[in-house]
Amino acid sequence: MARQTTTTKSRSRPAASSRGKRDTKPAGRTIVRTTLSEQTYEAIKEQILDQTLPPGARLNIDLLSHDLGVSSSPVREALARLEAERLVVSELYSGYSVAPSPSLEYLRDLNAYRLVIETHCALIGAPKRKKTVLTQMRQAFDRMAAVPQLGTRYREYRRFVQADMRFHEVLVASAENEVMSDSHASLHPIIIQSRLYLNREGGTTSSDEVMAEHSRIIEAFENGDGEAAAAAVRHHLEGGRRRLLAGADEEA
Repeated sequence: MARQTTTTKSRSRPAASSRGKRDTKPAGRTIVRTTLSEQTYEAIKEQILDQTLPPGARLNIDLLSHDLGVSSSPVREALARLEAERLVVSELYSGYSVAPSPSLEYLRDLNAYRLVIETHCALIGAPKRKKTVLTQMRQAFDRMAAVPQLGTRYREYRRFVQADMRFHEVLVASAENEVMSDSHASLHPIIIQSRLYLNREGGTTSSDEVMAEHSRIIEAFENGDGEAAAAAVRHHLEGGRRRLLAGADEEA
């Protein structure tokens, strides 16, 4: 496992000034770093969401360090972060283990919570017609549109679901209620986890229906129509519930 990845894009240096002195500002550079802690976090998270590490599995720090080729420090940092995201649990004297999968009852409750929060925020936020909100929604939409298949594994699904989470984060933020935004953001890892677990057996899924629902939300926001925005959000979340729970309900 690489310990650090650095990508550098160079731009042309500024020309010398008319007085013959070179500009003392550094050349423009864009440096993107992926830290060892971030790589370790993503590697363990991928194993949890893909169930290579199944629910309830004990997480031995020394073994994870050996398998990932890192020291124990980034592993401990990753596990603490995953515990905060509710993907890992810890007990005194027992250490860490993978959190249980969300129950169907919990997922239904999660959907009901999102319906209340997101429809309310759309009703309040759409009439504001904030330019930044519309721009960020469209950017998230375009990133989702660039992923034609949702996939069934974390590495395949991550790009789409991160853009989707960003879309809904902006939607909630449009109401300008910090408490609602913080509460909603805390549930993102569980939403990702539930989608991956319950879609695993279904193969790849077309994103056309999902994108059409998002498009209607954007249209309502662009028109400043709070009632239409709330209705579009409700339609989208009810469709998401149907897609998410259909297979599990049939099995139950």
